[in-house]
Amino acid sequence: MTAQAPAQSRVISASPIYYGWVIWLVALVGMLCSSPGQSFSVSLFMDYFIEDFGLDRTAVSSLYGAGTFAASLGLTWVGRQIDRWGNRRVGVAIGALFGIVLLLCSLIGGPIMLFFAFAGMRGLGQGSFPLVSSTAVANWFRHRRGRLMSLLALAFALFQGLYVNVARLLLEAMDWRQVFVVLGLGVVALAVPAFALLMRERPEHYGLSPDQSVPAATSQATKQIEAEDNWTLAEALRTPILWIFVASRMLPSAWGTGLILHQVSLFASLNHSLQTVTETFALISMVTAGAALLAGYLIDRFKPAYVAALQMLALLAACLLAMTMREAWLLLLYALAFGLGMGIGYVFDGAVWPNLFGRQFQGQIRGFVFTTSVIGSAIGPALFGLSYDYAGGYELALWAGAGLCLVLLLLALAAPSPKRRP
Repeated sequence: MTAQAPAQSRVISASPIYYGWVIWLVALVGMLCSSPGQSFSVSLFMDYFIEDFGLDRTAVSSLYGAGTFAASLGLTWVGRQIDRWGNRRVGVAIGALFGIVLLLCSLIGGPIMLFFAFAGMRGLGQGSFPLVSSTAVANWFRHRRGRLMSLLALAFALFQGLYVNVARLLLEAMDWRQVFVVLGLGVVALAVPAFALLMRERPEHYGLSPDQSVPAATSQATKQIEAEDNWTLAEALRTPILWIFVASRMLPSAWGTGLILHQVSLFASLNHSLQTVTETFALISMVTAGAALLAGYLIDRFKPAYVAALQMLALLAACLLAMTMREAWLLLLYALAFGLGMGIGYVFDGAVWPNLFGRQFQGQIRGFVFTTSVIGSAIGPALFGLSYDYAGGYELALWAGAGLCLVLLLLALAAPSPKRRP
């Protein structure tokens, strides 16, 4: 059988550096453009929704959770489209659709429209954009995959502080509906050209290899992806380690989102001021950025089970500290534990799945994982709310989270590597 000739790309040929670094920059643009759909952005508009639509906080939070859950159901399908059509086409489509959704958010007139707005923002912003961006980086890097994912997470974590301040200034200067117009136009102007002009598919398509720009022999380059042990989603679902790692990602998503969205009330129950809340969150963001760098180093050098166990240990500590952090040094430990757990999670998602199951079908596998993570972020705040309303505080939810972390920590350490059935 004659090997297929590599595709030609003038953009790749003209690049003075390995083109994977350009792919990383485009992926970073995609990650930054996902910001309007993230929880830290949506939270800035919550009070405006409550006031303008005559809703209480519970109603808006419920709509947010329902929209997030609905959005999660389509992410496995998005992953399959990435495998089928490639990151370039799907990235352009996501950028255009997300921009349109943000523009339509300026027309929200009531609870029903707010639900669909949440579903669109969460599905395209929180889910699809990070999915298409991180899978692109995973395609172009193998041996340095963990480190490149950690740099992506670091840049995104540092950008959050800038974004929140800029969005706050915009909300002070104009109506919240106009801010959505600005955000929508910004996403389209940045993401669509970046993906359309610079994004490219796997390096093997162009006769290159992951991590290097030295052209390989045509037959070697075109067959390199087959040399990997590539699992389909159906095959991966039969392995215990996938389900253990999925649960290890869903739990931090649920309890992490719950801790963030209820942090003002949680801190107040421990006699801390709003200023302490913001200062602690800023410290958590800094620790998350540093932990992302550490996670990239660990994932490139150690078994993923050890990294998953470390994340569970960090979240377990955060749950216990959240019930006792009345002194400054305990607040510092809480920020360190919470930031470590979140930073590891950002990098773990991007690197571990192609490391375990290959690159060829990573879109559908990671789409399934993203679905479960987004579901976690939808149900976590509700669990914290139920604990507060019916148990008189957050202790019940926090003890439950600590217990689940311990169970998953032990399961991760005992999880066998994936092996195909005869």
